[in-house]
Amino acid sequence: MTTQQERETYQKATQLIIDEACGDNPAAAHYLWNIMWISRTIDDVYDQDQEVSREDILDAVEYLLVGLPSNPFFKAHRDILESQHFSMYNAWSAANLWEKGDETDQIYGHVWRDTHHEIVPIVAMLTQGPSKMKEISLKIRTLFKKQLGE
Repeated sequence: MTTQQERETYQKATQLIIDEACGDNPAAAHYLWNIMWISRTIDDVYDQDQEVSREDILDAVEYLLVGLPSNPFFKAHRDILESQHFSMYNAWSAANLWEKGDETDQIYGHVWRDTHHEIVPIVAMLTQGPSKMKEISLKIRTLFKKQLGE
């Protein structure tokens, strides 16, 4: 469970990395910000460690059903991005299961839970090319690295 101060720090870091990954593409930034926000919200609902309002849930549903399918960046790159959504969900589900296992299982779960970050370098690749993908990949792994048990 993260503290409010940690959440605020992560939120600022998330905004910075999204801005850099998306360059001058506001639709890509809108897409990424919402995917990251929804990932956090769903995890909070699952873990029940933070209060999630009815409005938050309704906003997430609205984005998934209306905002996402009409986002021009998502529409242009749907095949690539949607496959990442499947992978993100699968890894998050596995992480939740494996965190209850033995020490080795918990190590794998610790890594898999942040698979949603992998979409950020992909967006950087789509908006700015392979070198930006590599740069963002290193930055995101550094910014959001957590000690085991955190």
